[in-house]
Amino acid sequence: MAGLSGKRVMVTGASGLVALPVAVELAKNNEVFAVARWSDPAQKKLVEAAGAQAVTFDLANEDLSALPKSVDVVINYAVLPPNFGNMAYDVNTGATGRLARRYRDAEAFVHGSTGSLYEYQGERPLREDDPYGLHSAGENYAASKIGAEYLIKHLSLDYDLPVTIIRIFSFYGPRGGGVTQRVDQVAKGLPVSVYPGVRNVHTPLYEDDYVEKTIGCAGIAKVGAEVVNVGGSESCTTQEYCQIAGDIVGKEPIFVENGRSWPIWADTTKMEKLLGPSKVSIREGIRRVLEQTDQRLGNLHHVLGQPEAQDA
Repeated sequence: MAGLSGKRVMVTGASGLVALPVAVELAKNNEVFAVARWSDPAQKKLVEAAGAQAVTFDLANEDLSALPKSVDVVINYAVLPPNFGNMAYDVNTGATGRLARRYRDAEAFVHGSTGSLYEYQGERPLREDDPYGLHSAGENYAASKIGAEYLIKHLSLDYDLPVTIIRIFSFYGPRGGGVTQRVDQVAKGLPVSVYPGVRNVHTPLYEDDYVEKTIGCAGIAKVGAEVVNVGGSESCTTQEYCQIAGDIVGKEPIFVENGRSWPIWADTTKMEKLLGPSKVSIREGIRRVLEQTDQRLGNLHHVLGQPEAQDA
């Protein structure tokens, strides 16, 4: 299924940071059902203009009859974040099981998980075989995603359903993400929160790369679930990428050591073996974000030079 062409693909959470560009890209060569609550009409128009069918649906609803009866590939990026508390279990865990049951005959089920479900291992990259744990300041969210992984692994075996579990690390792009938020803070001259006492290392992955990796994950799905960390091949600290942004905009970043969530970063060895390394460098990704920030915040265009070449 390399590249995914001529397939019926359902993308859930299609109004979100990650799933929206995935749905748009897939719509070029596939019949795409983009599922979301669509509270923002502009996002709905965007996916429809790309050729996808926007399906309005809340995955907290247990009745899935409004969704297509059958698809070839499910890409499940629907999620409720930590601030939704216990409600996250119904969408992050329960809906995962309901979707797997309905689409048990699919060729591939790609499930968006998180790097936040690992037990903290100190200052080293996290590997797929590291133990589960509850991430500080996001315990309910981490628990809901751990539950979803256990559920989809078992259902994969029960239904003979090929599954890939993507453990997300620091996805970002012009429309958002943690890296983008901090870059915007630097551009505005606002302080950036960091976790105290340790190196705040991350593996940022720019939009172009996470779209490519997500689509590629349909081709590596297996019964019992293939679990893969998906993050940037290049690691750096929050301070380092904020300094890159500061150098571009001519502002010195300000840091405050009051973060509550410990820093995590991915061992991407398995990803690179199965899907290839990331292509967009951190410096280039930040430059692209800042070019969009120029439009959102103003005042930056005069300090931006020509975009540097994308990494090979």
